[in-house]
Amino acid sequence: MMSLTNASLLDVAKKQLAFKVRAYYGTFTSLATVQAIALLFSFNGVGQSSIGGNISISSYSGSIIFVFTAFWAFITATTLTTKPYYYIDFSFVTNRLSSHLSTVGMLVVYSFIASLTSAFAGILLRVILYFKENSAKIIGDHFFLPLSDLLVGIYVGTLYLLLFATLGYFIGMFTQIHKLFGFVIPALLIGWAIYEVSANETISSLTFFFNETSILVFTIKVVVTVAVMVWIVIAATNRLEVRK
Repeated sequence: MMSLTNASLLDVAKKQLAFKVRAYYGTFTSLATVQAIALLFSFNGVGQSSIGGNISISSYSGSIIFVFTAFWAFITATTLTTKPYYYIDFSFVTNRLSSHLSTVGMLVVYSFIASLTSAFAGILLRVILYFKENSAKIIGDHFFLPLSDLLVGIYVGTLYLLLFATLGYFIGMFTQIHKLFGFVIPALLIGWAIYEVSANETISSLTFFFNETSILVFTIKVVVTVAVMVWIVIAATNRLEVRK
């Protein structure tokens, strides 16, 4: 009889992670498609103003690309909780803990790659506008992106995408527990957001992350939030049947 006592949780999770990244490689096709569509929308600009009625100023931003990418991260993470994807785990000698850990690891990898391509798509937008609109008409301030700002943007973008992806995984896993959660959790989130906007004219959960100026504190906030959501998912799904 073969002994499996030497197979540690970390080793199993690492093997599952490597397998999942290869198995779900087609996901990057959808990422490229989503970002290409967002790039097209970005050419319309995000604002326009005029000076003296004779000079028109159009503002462009790569934020649309990132918003589309965040939506992709959320949907992709939710899709990973559906049965066809979830059953792939059982090709391994595994348990639910290693399954969750490997999936979270994959979300980290996907978030980094998506943030990287989102940043490069933003640079591509700048390059196209530079040659399309005539460089003499471009206001130089903040147009040319320093390398330090690019790296910080990729890092912060990775954390934001990981946050959205984990939220999608959280909702998706609870939907597997009971279909009703697929409606209840989003309804509660939307209801709370509407209440906060009407009462405080802001959403505290968003300002909690978006208004943070310290990268270190922001990192801690995201890591703790992600860890809590993953812990809740692990605790809630621990007694679920392996296959239904």
